[in-house]
Amino acid sequence: MDLSKVVLPTFILEPRSFLDKLSDYYYHADFLSEAALEENPYSRMKRVVKWYLSGFYKKPKGLKKPYNPILGETFRCLWIHPKTNSKTYYIAEQVSHHPPVSAFYVSNRKDGFCLSGSILAKSKFYGNSLSALLEGEGRLTFLNRGEDYTMTMPYAHCKGILYGTMTLELGGNVTITCEKTGYSAILEFKLKPFLGSDDSVNQISGKIKLGKEVLATLEGHWDSEVFINDKKTELSETFWNPTSEIKQRRLTRCTVHHDEQGEFESERLWQLVTKAINSKDQTEATQEKFVLEEAQRKAAKERKAKGEEWTCHLFEQDPISGEWHYKFADSRPWDPLNDLVQFENDGAIQTKVRHRTPMVCVPKLKHKSSGQQKKGESGCSSPELDNQDSSGSEAHLLTHSTRSRKKGADHGELLSAIDSVKKTQEEINRNIIALRSRLSTNASNTDSNFLQQRDYCIIIFLILLQIAINYLFK
Repeated sequence: MDLSKVVLPTFILEPRSFLDKLSDYYYHADFLSEAALEENPYSRMKRVVKWYLSGFYKKPKGLKKPYNPILGETFRCLWIHPKTNSKTYYIAEQVSHHPPVSAFYVSNRKDGFCLSGSILAKSKFYGNSLSALLEGEGRLTFLNRGEDYTMTMPYAHCKGILYGTMTLELGGNVTITCEKTGYSAILEFKLKPFLGSDDSVNQISGKIKLGKEVLATLEGHWDSEVFINDKKTELSETFWNPTSEIKQRRLTRCTVHHDEQGEFESERLWQLVTKAINSKDQTEATQEKFVLEEAQRKAAKERKAKGEEWTCHLFEQDPISGEWHYKFADSRPWDPLNDLVQFENDGAIQTKVRHRTPMVCVPKLKHKSSGQQKKGESGCSSPELDNQDSSGSEAHLLTHSTRSRKKGADHGELLSAIDSVKKTQEEINRNIIALRSRLSTNASNTDSNFLQQRDYCIIIFLILLQIAINYLFK
């Protein structure tokens, strides 16, 4: 039984959106910063796996499920990296409601990595148990190396729906693959056996491979300690353990202030439901949740009646592959001589630069005009900066504007000169054609067998001029 369209009671809800929940993977994004600097591909893969495991131990008390995002809902936040003086930006949007698809994009160009992906959430009911399946994959890219790591996610399994103690576990096989280096990792999240002990809860095992060769094995618990055993040395050591010291070193997450959030940003959108849940007023929470869901149904009916399709604000779907891509994605390696700082404005992650380098812009195919305006899009390599991130003074901006106008004027004069030369070339070609015609007409006259000296001079001059013009316009 598919529960993706079933309205769930509010008492089992965690007071935050699923888009917010997905950001839990980046409290240890500094592991990715370290992996980007690692020269050994095997060590890079191990750091990637370590980062992947770090996203699971943070979980709510008891059995809780986040809100199902509403179509067009967005969430954005960032993490501060004190060691590298950089920031990791996270952007997510609910791009489809039926089926429910959440798209996300993560970027830290200064530290050399970005992630993107989309997740289709499904729920299956088996009587006394419930599984939340997360279909789709994420793609981690190390910008300086051109390496892509594709990864999948486990499913959440809830037992004790009708009788017994309600428990939440993770299950399924996960793969992390880098096609360029040939390294891969396979992780198995194990469900507790029917007669298993308490130690068999939240177990995980795995392998790190190069091609078909197993280099290391992993064993442990995904919410506590995981050990790695090197197959060559047969040495076993702690690979990952979220101790209190590790938790204290988590990166600081910053969210957008409530007053600066848009109407469809998660915290503002669900604020009344969250307030009621935190106040333990389930009746009020259910009512406020119904208001949001009913407004979404009404909007969907109106679009259907008008024959309109929903247009996403931050992501667009590839019509061939069906994948969702962030509209403002920038996968260029960081240039310390030109790139100053990354920043985010209204969901658009951009980079402030010292100098704007010219770039040939490929004309895009025209799409049907949508009701939404695309903000911050630019066909050139460097996106436009917003005023609040500009560190230049007014005098500097005026000087830059004057220089731009001067360059524009010089460019106009150059185009005018080129047009003049082209016209001269056309006139010369006409004269040559007329001269050839006159020569062919007079060829029959016996007393005109030889050209006059003046004609020879004109022909030589025109030929030299033609050669010079062709050389200039090579």
